[in-house]
Amino acid sequence: MKRARFDGSQSSPSQDAAEHQPKISRKIRACQACQNRKIKCNLEPGQDQCVRCSRLGLNCVVNKSLQTLLDDENEWKKRMEEQMNSLQAALAQVQRELNLPQTSTMPPAGTSSLGGSSFSQSPDVTRPAPSLAPPPGPPAIRPTGMTRENSVEAEAPDREDQAMVNAPMASLFEVTKLRNIRNEPWAARTRRPPSRSMHHDFIAQGRFSEEEAEKLFVKFGETLNAYLWGGIALVHDSLTSARESSSLLTAAILAVTALHAQDEGRAFDICYPIFLDLVSQAMFDRYHTLDDVRGLAIGAFWLSDLSWKLSGLAVRIATELNLHQFSAKALRDAPQYIEEARLWYLLYVCDHHFSIAYGRPSVFNENSTITCHETFLQLPGITESDFRLHSQVGVFIILSRIYNAFGPDRSRMIASDEFEILRRFDVDLGHWRSHWEPRLRPNQYISEYPAKGVILHYHFARLQLFSICLRGLRPDEQYSMSPERRYFVNLAISSASAAIELVLNDVDMRRAVIGVPLYLLTTIAYACLFLMKAQSQWRSASLSIRYEDVVSLIEGIVALLEETRPCVRHVAHFLGRGLDGMLQKFKERNAASTIKSLSQAGQPTPPSWNGERMVPDWNSWMFGTGMPNQFGLDSDNYGLNFLDALNSQMPG
Repeated sequence: MKRARFDGSQSSPSQDAAEHQPKISRKIRACQACQNRKIKCNLEPGQDQCVRCSRLGLNCVVNKSLQTLLDDENEWKKRMEEQMNSLQAALAQVQRELNLPQTSTMPPAGTSSLGGSSFSQSPDVTRPAPSLAPPPGPPAIRPTGMTRENSVEAEAPDREDQAMVNAPMASLFEVTKLRNIRNEPWAARTRRPPSRSMHHDFIAQGRFSEEEAEKLFVKFGETLNAYLWGGIALVHDSLTSARESSSLLTAAILAVTALHAQDEGRAFDICYPIFLDLVSQAMFDRYHTLDDVRGLAIGAFWLSDLSWKLSGLAVRIATELNLHQFSAKALRDAPQYIEEARLWYLLYVCDHHFSIAYGRPSVFNENSTITCHETFLQLPGITESDFRLHSQVGVFIILSRIYNAFGPDRSRMIASDEFEILRRFDVDLGHWRSHWEPRLRPNQYISEYPAKGVILHYHFARLQLFSICLRGLRPDEQYSMSPERRYFVNLAISSASAAIELVLNDVDMRRAVIGVPLYLLTTIAYACLFLMKAQSQWRSASLSIRYEDVVSLIEGIVALLEETRPCVRHVAHFLGRGLDGMLQKFKERNAASTIKSLSQAGQPTPPSWNGERMVPDWNSWMFGTGMPNQFGLDSDNYGLNFLDALNSQMPG
């Protein structure tokens, strides 16, 4: 019998290939064992074994027919189509969350290719994409194994932006392709985990009220941000914008503002642990943004117990983002990097605030980007805030040179032939003041504080410069102090007094005590300690210092700091208590010395040292009984003992 032919005019070859299904003449209904013996196989639908194989304990195997194989394959194809559509929908959602361009090489939903088989187009998948939101609370830290790269990373927009192009680590990465040793500063601009969006931050989780967060954010923008050179550390004009950019920045702003709130510390006690959690996560995050660095810097400027660590972490992350290279580019011919350069200079000032406060070397290198910083002020888009910031860059360049010239050893006496170096640095400080004081204009929120801050920095810098002359000297050697050295020490005393008088007598400076970063409190504490120590230890060295003047100045500072009592978590509150306790010890010591002098008035015998110091050691009578308990400093609320830290740096 002849085979039937298909009429070519009725169907095309492509239709034949798509619609052709093989016809199965019969279906297999018997197992292999029954087929071999050609006996009836009692295998009911749904059963695993036939009656005979079950009775004899045989392995009942039914060979699948071609029809069964085709049915199974079609079912598998349908499942794969659904999974592919679901994955495509999830990927599209991720791209929308991260603001990434849609993948153009992806096949359209419903048509795909897998293993050379063609799938028919299926209806749109109606099931929702799997949720990408993490569970509440901090995400678990994933182990960072030495895994090899499994995907091609996007190229940097500028090949010069890659720090590893000329770094030795580049060779190691090129050979091993290990992802955890690679530096990708540009990736943070395009990659942001969905869990970092405002829809999953601590406010969205209900850990802090959004209404209260709005109030704190507005307060920061109007007061604290103005003291932080207005607009340098905060580039967002709304809480929503800040939340969308960085949860770390948001938490830092709220914690710092809550520190200044008069609410018995309620808001601060909530925001502070949240900020600590986010900082801990940032330590091990692979990708960071500029706002993450800004958040760390904001925390460093005000949170006394974390300032040194936050400052160091911010600088390290900034170098991973290549801000040091962007700054050099901005000064040369790339004004598009102005924000990166601006942040780099902010970190320079932040680092020097606390390297001075702690008496530690700065982590910054004084390269041309720093020494030629005023070139930045010639770029387009420069604001008054930039002038204020760079005025501080200028003074810290001079202070860094002073530190490098005389070194960190406080036991080394400054030789007479080094006095000329002191004079040159003093001239540099005078030029700095005359250059910047008239250039800084009043601010709508803080009045004339910008220009007056230059004066305060000038007095404090001179105090640091001339107090070096007491290095290596002991109070029992005061009679060997040369007139020239005594002149420089008197300049240090007058600078300390001038700094305190400026804070006490100027309205803008008094108001700034509770809002400015920690550095102002550092100047106040250091000046007070220096005056008390100079008067008590060096009173017989013919120095220009009077006991009554010292007491009057410090009593004024204590009264000023007492006004900050409503801010129960602020360091100024505890600093006032500490200075008050030290002042009482200072008065008691002076009274005892006066009584002793009167009792010996009829004895003209000159003092004899006999190899021992007649002047008791400052630390023994001022700090001998333990300052935290003696002066009421609570270490839980005031993690950094400013008075103790600054006293350890005091010369003489």
